[in-house]
Amino acid sequence: MKSISLSRKGRRLLLAPIGAAAALLLALTGCSPDAGGPSDPADTSPIVVGGTLGLTGIYSGPSAAYKITYEHWADDVNKAGGIMGRQVDLILYDDESNPTVAQQLYQQLINEDEVDILLAPYTTAVGGAVVPISERAGKLMVNAGFVAKELHGKSDLLVSTWPYQESEYSLPLFSYFDTLPDDQKPKTLAVITAQNPFTLVARSGVNGEGGVVNYAKERGIEIVVDEEYDQTATDLSSLIQRVKQSGADALVALSLPNDAALIAKTVYDNDYKPDFYCQCGSQVTSLPNWPDNGAAAINVFSTVGTWLTQPNPGLKEFADYILGELDVPVLPAYAATAYAAGQVIQQSIEGTKSLDSQTLRDYIGDNTFDTVAGKLKYAADGTVDFAALLVQYQDGGNELIWPIDQATADAVIPYRN
Repeated sequence: MKSISLSRKGRRLLLAPIGAAAALLLALTGCSPDAGGPSDPADTSPIVVGGTLGLTGIYSGPSAAYKITYEHWADDVNKAGGIMGRQVDLILYDDESNPTVAQQLYQQLINEDEVDILLAPYTTAVGGAVVPISERAGKLMVNAGFVAKELHGKSDLLVSTWPYQESEYSLPLFSYFDTLPDDQKPKTLAVITAQNPFTLVARSGVNGEGGVVNYAKERGIEIVVDEEYDQTATDLSSLIQRVKQSGADALVALSLPNDAALIAKTVYDNDYKPDFYCQCGSQVTSLPNWPDNGAAAINVFSTVGTWLTQPNPGLKEFADYILGELDVPVLPAYAATAYAAGQVIQQSIEGTKSLDSQTLRDYIGDNTFDTVAGKLKYAADGTVDFAALLVQYQDGGNELIWPIDQATADAVIPYRN
């Protein structure tokens, strides 16, 4: 089993005088200069936060953005004096994008590293394997890595910073359809879905609610193609040909980043020109590698949780750092959600003066958190209020399309002339 430890044990950074730089750190982390000391002033041991990421394997691309973000959060906190005077030690292991490896590593985090709080891994496929471990151990897990409302229903100690769950992933697209004149709304729709627990729920919903199938039915849109595909496939030409032959007005592809790029290229190469084409299974058009798809990337819709034009405290400064660190033209879709996880951890510890998981969980459920991803208010199951956005990757970059009152541009319709 290969693992990469990114522990910050032994690393100590002192609080700088309160000036412009320190004020920026305080705005980002949610600290205040008079936050007070720990409940036991004699305890100066670090607060240990740990988790895993797929730093190698099929989830290595998105996991890289998570890694940089979590490290940035820990650095910001420690430079500002820690949490209530105690430094944060961050431990991240490489789970190799493998659920079995992740299970072993979470046991290590709990039993050997003795973490105080856990961070969730990336994707439902890995997260679903480790949530029962954290629940049995009685450890709070803060989840910026996956959307899975069903998992939240099975764990009292799992809280998310995602502003929507898997069944709601396509809702911004359908909400945008609602704003269109009747003669511009799609009448038929094709949905193709990766054989992945997350995307299958994004298609079908939970208990008859949410999901592409139900959203379309509610609006009288006929689904003319509804097919699944192997996420590891390297050639999807026959599938896209069948979709093209259906003449569907709208294509909704429920995919993860790698297969999303393959679908975009295949749609383009097969000259399929629906009015609307949404990669609604993941926030792919705002990932750093989406522009690499060239002409195939243009005018594809996707959803995001946070957009740079939003007035979230500290968002601009955070985005400037991440964009500079990664040297990419767009803020990675998962970055703000990951930083918000750290902010929820910090604010809940400061609010309770405790590291007890149940005490922290109760506090999180009763309070609203100011984060770079916006204000987060928690439901009983540990999820937050829906707040997703619809973007379209136009010639020159992403534009915010919905909500209409926040739009930065009109949508390009049809997808291809």
